Amino acid sequence: MEEKTGANQNTSELKRILPLSSLVFYGLAFMIPLTFCTTYGLVTNMTHGMVSLTYVITTICMSFTAFSYVRMTKAYPVAGSVYTFVHKSINPYLGFLAGWLVLIGYMFLPMLNYIAAAIFLNAAVPQIPIWCWIIVFIIIVTTVNHFGIKVTDIFNKTIVWLQIIFLAALIILVIKFVLGGGGVGTFLDPKSFINLTELRQEGMGFTVLLSGASLLALSFLGFDAISTLSEEAINPEKNVGKAILITSIGAGAFFAVITYMLQAAWPTAWFEIVDVDSGAYEVIDKVAGPIMAYLFTIAFSVGGVASAISSVASASRVLYGMGRDQILPKRIFGYLHPKRNTPTYSILIMAVISLLALVLPLATATSLLNFGALLSFTLVNLSVIGHYFVKGRHRKGFDVFRYLIAPIIGAIFTFMIWINLDRNSMILGFAWFAIGVVYLAFATKFFKKLPAEMNLE
Repeated sequence: MEEKTGANQNTSELKRILPLSSLVFYGLAFMIPLTFCTTYGLVTNMTHGMVSLTYVITTICMSFTAFSYVRMTKAYPVAGSVYTFVHKSINPYLGFLAGWLVLIGYMFLPMLNYIAAAIFLNAAVPQIPIWCWIIVFIIIVTTVNHFGIKVTDIFNKTIVWLQIIFLAALIILVIKFVLGGGGVGTFLDPKSFINLTELRQEGMGFTVLLSGASLLALSFLGFDAISTLSEEAINPEKNVGKAILITSIGAGAFFAVITYMLQAAWPTAWFEIVDVDSGAYEVIDKVAGPIMAYLFTIAFSVGGVASAISSVASASRVLYGMGRDQILPKRIFGYLHPKRNTPTYSILIMAVISLLALVLPLATATSLLNFGALLSFTLVNLSVIGHYFVKGRHRKGFDVFRYLIAPIIGAIFTFMIWINLDRNSMILGFAWFAIGVVYLAFATKFFKKLPAEMNLE
């Protein structure tokens, strides 16, 4: 057999080496187990302590989108994620734009993590400037991704386990605090939590819970990234879907439990969180002490690095899928390293883009992330309808709910969150979308020819 050299390297394939457990850890690393801390203060004050119930509502709503991802990964178990789903199920042009949109999520999530982690660490060690931390993070993330998905897998598992150990210690301290008479003194005292009747009396009601859910939905960004590893997963038709469900629904259940316990330790009915941006830090400091609060800063920062590693891995594989299809220049984006079997050039391009974290405000990175991710979720739900209900004609019995009603519910929920994003998010997001339309028009000679077909072998 001839050795693959030169141009033949571009025809190399990603290797199937990831079992179910690795896919789950990958999704958790992307989501960050401590991500509930970022919105805990804001949503707790907004819902008057009903943050746990709000997480239950959010988990139910996001599960519809998770099931849509499961169904589409069974149909198309290849690299490319949203790009592939929409490209094959709805329209090739829209498929490219879907991939273009999801890219801003994958590209700006590392920047968001770099900035947030650097801010936390700079507060702990003021002698080291923020820009220095960002450079170190970029080097670590790029190096880990270059050495292959196996190294990324080991790194992700290590960091996720560190966060799990921290959370286990925190839960033990919270239980000890409550049972020792702190907070409400019990986990089952109905008088300790504001109920829905009281919320309605204050003119808030269920609407407030939905508003909180729109914020908490961002805690679930990441489970979709598992689908980008379909070509490196063992038995992807089954394992990718299982990993998506385990990660999304499992994480949602955990978020509901941990926020319930924190509320028992420091009920909003008694106290008002002073700084909503660092609300979780306030609670941890009060319940577990300043040492645990300091460890929280370290654990959260390390988790941000793990999330960046996962998001760069996802983005590089979406770029690889588009490069292999020659939607993007194949010589660059469709290239795989002959030894590592990693999309080397795409990873390096991600590193260069990530340098924007040195000058980009945190709010801007967050705005672009939300715009792309939520609109992509909506398109995946619509892809289920296009592939199964319209093209596949699965319209009998329970299939009507499975392939029409359920994805419509998922699409409505994610689209409602999307249209309520702030003005800055919309301006920046549509600017990126416009660039994608211009590029697509150029690549297809002003839409006179179809984008290249996806190679599903």
